[in-house]
Amino acid sequence: TFCTQRIYSAKFGADAEKRALKDGELVPACAQSCPADAIVFGDLNDPESRVAKLAKENHSYRVLAEIGVGPSVFYQPKVRNRRA
Repeated sequence: TFCTQRIYSAKFGADAEKRALKDGELVPACAQSCPADAIVFGDLNDPESRVAKLAKENHSYRVLAEIGVGPSVFYQPKVRNRRA
């Protein structure tokens, strides 16, 4: 329920100001508490958002994409050898 409260608080705040949520304005508890910055949330439909830019990187992938399933979760492996 903690993240639900964060989501609605940010959403209602933006609605009160008659604007859309800005990129990075809503940070769920799991993303805030991750020291490795391994969890990123955002709007994939906004090409300027951080999450959309990360999803477009060459080594990003989706599980089950080869069978036509399009989940909104992207994974990025740790790149160890950048010269290859």
